[in-house]
Amino acid sequence: MADRGTDKVGKIIYIFRISMIVSIILFLGLSSAWGRRLKSIGSRECKANGRVVNGGDRFLAAGSQLCPGDRINPVNGRTVSALCYLNGKLLDFKQSKIFDASDECSLPQKKAKLCTGLNPSGCNNTKSPHEDQDIPTLISPYGSSMLSSRPKISWYAVSNAISYTVIVSSYEFYWEKTVDKTVTTLPYPKEQKELKLGNTYNFTVIANKDKSLASSEPLVIIVLPEKEQNEIKRRVQHINELNLPPDEAAIFDLHAIYMSRNLLNEAIEALEARVAAGSQNPTLYRVLADRYLEAWLPNEALRNYNVANELAKRSRNLDELAKVQQGLNLVESYNHPPTRINPAQK
Repeated sequence: MADRGTDKVGKIIYIFRISMIVSIILFLGLSSAWGRRLKSIGSRECKANGRVVNGGDRFLAAGSQLCPGDRINPVNGRTVSALCYLNGKLLDFKQSKIFDASDECSLPQKKAKLCTGLNPSGCNNTKSPHEDQDIPTLISPYGSSMLSSRPKISWYAVSNAISYTVIVSSYEFYWEKTVDKTVTTLPYPKEQKELKLGNTYNFTVIANKDKSLASSEPLVIIVLPEKEQNEIKRRVQHINELNLPPDEAAIFDLHAIYMSRNLLNEAIEALEARVAAGSQNPTLYRVLADRYLEAWLPNEALRNYNVANELAKRSRNLDELAKVQQGLNLVESYNHPPTRINPAQK
């Protein structure tokens, strides 16, 4: 009984330690879901909080980024649209107004505290990353909501598995597919019906062993309804039409849009597309690592933090190095949670 009580206290301290590090990360802007960055506009330097996405402003061209306190000045009869990095919204201005006024571009007043790897204090039960290593762990889809109706499904390999069975289910919806033990990524099968917009689905992977089965915890994800999907796609289209540098668009604009609806799946995929294209931007890898942590994937986060660290060293980017180090500290807390309480901790 004493050991069980000690383990429980140890888990509480583990969550507390992670929460403290997360607070520091959030303060430094490491895990900002709205992608603000230090930039130079003329003789100014600021943390950009938005972007003009069309013509019609007297002074700001389409594609111009906005600093705190910047004023939108529409030409008579024109409407200026601008993306707010703080809440991911596309705002329309018909009259002269400060862009980041409290009733326009501002942080959400009541943002739900979700259970994520960057917010473990919002969870009812937090597991050590070393628990249940003998069962499959789903990697993707990421998060708890997504746009895709045919998502890629991937998981970590399990020792002694002879095959894996992937199951996707919902009300009056079910399919399963068994694949070889060498397969840990399954493109959505063409022969299966696509997921319906607005519905919630369970994703499960079972490791089939010689004399036993080992099942992953179900991953529950909602596919956003059509109305919300169309609005997200409208914002993305505006950004794509600006022909921005691809890394910049993925890190800041697309990231802000997707994370405004907690679309980890799309945010990670957009960043991973830039990795596949050969990006050498340390910020991109660091933001990607942040999102992997949020998706409870510390191993993926560590891999990307390490790349970000090397790239930041090469470019002598001290700001990024500091942020990467905070992320590495958090991964360390994941990988080495306390299991016993020292007398001084009581």
